[in-house]
Amino acid sequence: MIIAMLAIAFAGTALDAKIAALLPTKDEEKWMSIPWRTNLMRARKEAQESGKPMFWWIMNGHPLGCT
Repeated sequence: MIIAMLAIAFAGTALDAKIAALLPTKDEEKWMSIPWRTNLMRARKEAQESGKPMFWWIMNGHPLGCT
């Protein structure tokens, strides 16, 4: 009984370590801090007012690449 409880306790910490290894780090989540815009005209106006360039991500076809 005690051995089973210890095994469960240690498996929990091992599982937490495995989950933490799979989660993205702060450096890998930097793209989420970019203020993405979906309205082109509002984005153009905002870029013009702030004096910053616009980066356009344009593609043709299905968003999952299934063309």
